[in-house]
Amino acid sequence: MSSNLLKNCTSPEQLEKIIKGQERKFRWRDDWPAMEAALQSAGTAAIAAHASKPKPEQPQDIA
Repeated sequence: MSSNLLKNCTSPEQLEKIIKGQERKFRWRDDWPAMEAALQSAGTAAIAAHASKPKPEQPQDIA
């Protein structure tokens, strides 16, 4: 599985869509359950990494 697939994953909904898309391609393989578990763990780690990044400050409107 490509690590690029999940590196920008930012939400559980996005992760679910990625897993569903991969399932359509690979569900016929005997090792699909292991592939799905790997996608789930890598996606969860990507979401956690995204959540821990500091958010850039938004400029304030001065009126």
